[in-house]
Amino acid sequence: MNRHERADRVTPRRSAATASRTDDAARSGSDPASQHLRPGQVVQARLRGVVHWTGTVDTVSVALGVVWIRENGLGERKLLDLQEYQVHPQEGAEK
Repeated sequence: MNRHERADRVTPRRSAATASRTDDAARSGSDPASQHLRPGQVVQARLRGVVHWTGTVDTVSVALGVVWIRENGLGERKLLDLQEYQVHPQEGAEK
């Protein structure tokens, strides 16, 4: 059997990256953390309990499980994966 015949016998599989993104998107749809965020809200993004970013919510994508924030100070945009970061409204901050 030559390499072309073997290639015909191989069934296509989903790549690990595609599978991961699909599974994450499915899980994030039921994620209550992403549903309470809204544009204009001041939030803190924590990783393992340590505040990494503080800023204003710019865009929320519940389906993808991500949120864009504008960092306080420089105004830089940050993309936060809600599976990685815990994003909570900043206490005492209303905009």
